[in-house]
Amino acid sequence: MKLLDNAAPGTTESPFQIRRASTVPPDTAMFSSPITRMLLSSDGLTTTLLESCTGRRVRLQHAAHATVPARSAPSGAAGLLGLGPGDELVVRRSTLVTDDGREVSANHVVARIDLPGAECLTDPATLLGSALHAAGTGFRRTVLDVGLRDWDGSPVRPAAFKTYLLWHHDIPAVAISELFNPEIIPADRTADHEAIR
Repeated sequence: MKLLDNAAPGTTESPFQIRRASTVPPDTAMFSSPITRMLLSSDGLTTTLLESCTGRRVRLQHAAHATVPARSAPSGAAGLLGLGPGDELVVRRSTLVTDDGREVSANHVVARIDLPGAECLTDPATLLGSALHAAGTGFRRTVLDVGLRDWDGSPVRPAAFKTYLLWHHDIPAVAISELFNPEIIPADRTADHEAIR
């Protein structure tokens, strides 16, 4: 898995281009695994959920970030955060691994720079969910999209993903897209959804 990419190589796909109307809830029923459906539909802390799913501690292995103008951010991200093209935001990409070194997820984060606890976005050793929660933000999450993307750039290895917003009061503060290793979080689809990607 390439650290700084959770879209298929050679494409311009952005994990923040939401594929459905905002009034339609994400459909986790396409996944046959109840663990996957629970993880994708939950509005709780992902790290805690991954630790429950794997039975292992989860830690941050890699993180890289940059502060960029909104017009240079992944397509769709600034709009989700209600920012204009000249506003600045932080783009962070990271991977989470279990304590035995298995990669669990590739994460793509775009955030406002004016939120409480924003300094954790640029700390390569900090898990975001708990740090933002401790800073007084990230109390409410809205799942925007779920589905399948390629893992390792290989269409023969589809992986489940989840894109959501963290809110600071009524302000959309952080957009997050998480892509889950299909060897750990099953991406098998139900028979009714097998042809859908």
